[in-house]
Amino acid sequence: TKMCPAMGWEKSDVDTPGERERYTVSVVGCGRIGLPTALLFADAGFRVVGVDANPQVVNLLARGRAPFDEPGMGVLLKKHVKNGRFIATTDIRKASSESDVVIFVVPTPIDQKKKPDYSTVEKPCKDVGMGLRRGSVVIIASTTGPGVAETLVKETLENSSGLKAGVDFGLACSPTRAAPGRVLRDIVSYARVVGAINTESLRVAGIILGTVVKGGIVEVKDMKTAEAVKLFENVYRDVS
Repeated sequence: TKMCPAMGWEKSDVDTPGERERYTVSVVGCGRIGLPTALLFADAGFRVVGVDANPQVVNLLARGRAPFDEPGMGVLLKKHVKNGRFIATTDIRKASSESDVVIFVVPTPIDQKKKPDYSTVEKPCKDVGMGLRRGSVVIIASTTGPGVAETLVKETLENSSGLKAGVDFGLACSPTRAAPGRVLRDIVSYARVVGAINTESLRVAGIILGTVVKGGIVEVKDMKTAEAVKLFENVYRDVS
């Protein structure tokens, strides 16, 4: 069967681990949510590149050692480093140029004035854009304020790639919902909210996430809505 650009995937293109191993998923950010995300995609059969700006983290991962504790993660890491399904790198542009799917799971901290600092998103978007392949799909799984995906993220990717979101590459937003100590379980079992720039991006993002998420995909009308859902959930948790 011929390799199909991610933008054209049908469910049957990535239905089995055997089919998935022909494709590469890059996960940008190997932190507490990013690394478990990457390993779940490796476990589903994809070739996965974990991208992190910290060379020490990449060094540990390359040796099959986890930089932090998370139940069940160490076993998956050792397994997929050994079988070659998971590799780690600091070279984000190269990873992007070899990937069918790029998932952002970078942290979005707030500064001293309690304003979100999106430089952690903007810089990797720029670097990913420089390597981005036509036909690939980008999914923002970080927590961003409503409107950030369709402005900052989209514009940065378009400007550095020269490609158009929704036409040359897919763009979707699906913030991760998971609590420390049960991240692997939460990612698999929680329903996943997905919003995208157009119906094709939405369709394909649902297929991609559905290879890992068993709790169901909840499609919303746009990326702003997906961002708002996550924000309200965080507020709810905070208040509780």
